[in-house]
Amino acid sequence: MKHRVGFIGFGGMGGGYHFQVARDRQDAHPDYAPVAVYDVRESIRNVAVENGLKAYDNLEEFLASDEFDIVVVATPNNFHCEMTCKALEAGKHVICEKPVAMSIDEFDLMVATAKKCGKYFFVHQNRRFDCDFLIAKHAYETGRLGNMKRIEATFTGGYMDGWRTLASHGGGILYDWGVHLIDQIIFLMKDDKAVSVYANLDCIKLTDCDDYAEVYINFESGATARVVVCGETLVPMYRWNLRGDLGQLWIEEGYNKSGTLRAGDKKVVEHGTIDAYDENGCYKTEKTITVLDGLKRVEYPDDGFEVKQDWVELYKSMFDTIENGAPMLVEYDQVRTVLRIIDAARESSATKTVIKL
Repeated sequence: MKHRVGFIGFGGMGGGYHFQVARDRQDAHPDYAPVAVYDVRESIRNVAVENGLKAYDNLEEFLASDEFDIVVVATPNNFHCEMTCKALEAGKHVICEKPVAMSIDEFDLMVATAKKCGKYFFVHQNRRFDCDFLIAKHAYETGRLGNMKRIEATFTGGYMDGWRTLASHGGGILYDWGVHLIDQIIFLMKDDKAVSVYANLDCIKLTDCDDYAEVYINFESGATARVVVCGETLVPMYRWNLRGDLGQLWIEEGYNKSGTLRAGDKKVVEHGTIDAYDENGCYKTEKTITVLDGLKRVEYPDDGFEVKQDWVELYKSMFDTIENGAPMLVEYDQVRTVLRIIDAARESSATKTVIKL
């Protein structure tokens, strides 16, 4: 089935990502055909025309067109809800960029509108297909790490300009990149429940919104996640540091296709002498300790797992939902949890308190 796509917003994500993925990866998804663009900027409409698309300067005329059945909403964040609802009401399926909404209330309105109109509404979270995340997910799901204890995910860079520096437009690095890392963690820990958040947001170079965010997420199981996103740093950071009770996985910054895994096969209780001070000041003490049997350090994956970063897979899952009613890959409950964590992070940073979810 050929799906024809129109874009509301044709800037960095609409024209620079969604359109290019469709144009450059026709081999992977020939069912995805870009045909039209609505954008308020004449210069951007001219770019669309140069790329063979029909350009509209009137939203109502664009939505009334029968040339496409799917709309990609790639506007500044504060317009996501309005544009999504209008497109749904015009009888289109919608793929909306992240962060999908500025509040849970907005998101619930978008979901309700889709249900009322009998159309599908998808949240675009392509970073679930990043190779580094796929490695982390594979290590956890195959049991190499054991029970998860601590997750650390960091991202540096993500230079922001234009509307991304304006709070009124939903700017700031927590919305821009933090939403990706938080979504990855919630997707990874889908069988666990986030219960509280503590965060610190800061404006290092920007003046109107955050360009540094550090967010701690506590889970019902006792696991803790730490997310750090920073617009600029002189010190390289790692991408992932996952620690379980059987091992630890370390992945360097960047789109790496491998990491370092230090893990054992099982926990073993041993009795021995360790270096420690007891209550009498003695240095050597007898103690029962837990160690890992078969502990070794390897480059990971070491089990034949093929790491394949392909953002097209998200589109394929969306088309499968539209055509066959397949479950959505990005589930609404997961989206609500991510939005709730972002809201809690802002409240926590403002009040310097832990916020229960």
